[in-house]
Amino acid sequence: MHRLPPLARRGAWTLLATFALLPLPVPVAAQVAPPTRPLAYTRAVLGNGLVVLLNEDHSSPVVAVEMLYRLGSKDEPAGKTGLAHLCEHLMGEGSPNVTMTKQLLLSVGGSSTSPTASWAATDEDRTHYFYTVPANQLETALWAESDRMAAPLTFANDEHLKSVREIVRQERAQNRDGRTFGDAERLTLDQFFVGQTRYPRDALGPMADLDRTSAADAKQFCLPYYVPNNAVLALSGDFKTADAQKLVAKYFGSIARGVVPAHPAVAPTPLTAERRVVLEDTRARVPVLRLAWFTAGFSQPDRLALNALAAMLAPTDPRMRQLLPGADRAGRLSKLLVYDRQLATSVSAGNFDMETGGIFQIEVTPRANAPMGQIETLVDSVLTDLKAGVIADAELAPYREATTVIGVTTLQTRGARADTLAQGEAFAGDPVAYAKQAARTLRLSPADVRAAAQKYLTNERVVMSLIPAGKLDLISKPTLPYTNVTPAKAQVVP
Repeated sequence: MHRLPPLARRGAWTLLATFALLPLPVPVAAQVAPPTRPLAYTRAVLGNGLVVLLNEDHSSPVVAVEMLYRLGSKDEPAGKTGLAHLCEHLMGEGSPNVTMTKQLLLSVGGSSTSPTASWAATDEDRTHYFYTVPANQLETALWAESDRMAAPLTFANDEHLKSVREIVRQERAQNRDGRTFGDAERLTLDQFFVGQTRYPRDALGPMADLDRTSAADAKQFCLPYYVPNNAVLALSGDFKTADAQKLVAKYFGSIARGVVPAHPAVAPTPLTAERRVVLEDTRARVPVLRLAWFTAGFSQPDRLALNALAAMLAPTDPRMRQLLPGADRAGRLSKLLVYDRQLATSVSAGNFDMETGGIFQIEVTPRANAPMGQIETLVDSVLTDLKAGVIADAELAPYREATTVIGVTTLQTRGARADTLAQGEAFAGDPVAYAKQAARTLRLSPADVRAAAQKYLTNERVVMSLIPAGKLDLISKPTLPYTNVTPAKAQVVP
């Protein structure tokens, strides 16, 4: 299972994803929301380097298990695209004593903790396995996880690889090839890393590299990452901490450390000017305008201001829409383009964070016959006003309050707790980083938001026109030079 496209990514059930929410279109209560209380947890590091996080909670007789490995698509060198995701599937197939790990867990009452019913996922930075088991089956789950960590990729032979490769091919067909503009996310990200061999890629990239991959190739690349000193194990649920510690030590303590390859830094190729690209699709009926900037990552302070900025431009979070119908009328861009000028049917904005970098993206779907060039000009005028003008605290205050409330309610599930703790540990060195980020969100000022806009939303950006095939007249500002990134059509047009 790969990660979702940017407009829905970084774990829909993880608290650390909730701080890109919406401002309320009406005033909220004058009192300030209380600080977010960190989850209670116990942290330990085994002698082999495995980090263990235990959140004891006896409110229901289940335990959520999260095993996170720091292996993602950014670790893939040129020619190895898709290997991290492929190895996720191969690891999921079993271990020396368990033919199919998922089937064993299902047989003892286990279930997925994901809204998509998946049991594992790979993104730019991590591969993780997640599920919930009855409390009395925790030992079985830990035994199964340790069994595949002790002997990773047990079933990675060329014959078995064929079937796994076909599963990945079907997944790509459904989630990329079968979607209109399905490769837009990958091609957008690529524009920031021209000439680089290692950088964040779509974990479910084109199949060409995987079709040339052997089982030996998969093992050579992935095995160094599937070691305890490159992993975080998080448990949340009905157990006694002392008992869980003994079980973890029993099943994981004897697994040997490994030598983990250095993870590449995520630094974009400096853009000296705007980069304009075009993507065509034969299935498309309407065009889409996308503007993207490289921004702050998971643990960087600017990320919080960028989340607030996105909410002020185009509040689209479905949870807030459910609470407050008409919330999208509050966003500066959505109000102007959808309601006032009626040039667009939808507008979205968000800062999509990776471990050490992010993409701030604005996407507009025009109404019929609405010129994308005109829409681009209006978007730029709104951004110019926001960077140069005054942001009232009343515009930001509802966002601060709403993110705290929704963020806390997100942690009601055991799966979200385990995932949040593991992600905070892996990417910020702090399992409860979310609570500190929530506190900083409450302190955000209009000046912080304006400064983030000035720093990141510059002319060094990517402008992508997504158009029906052959409809080059729909490109935004077609007289400006652009690159056609459509597969088999890639060319620079002066």
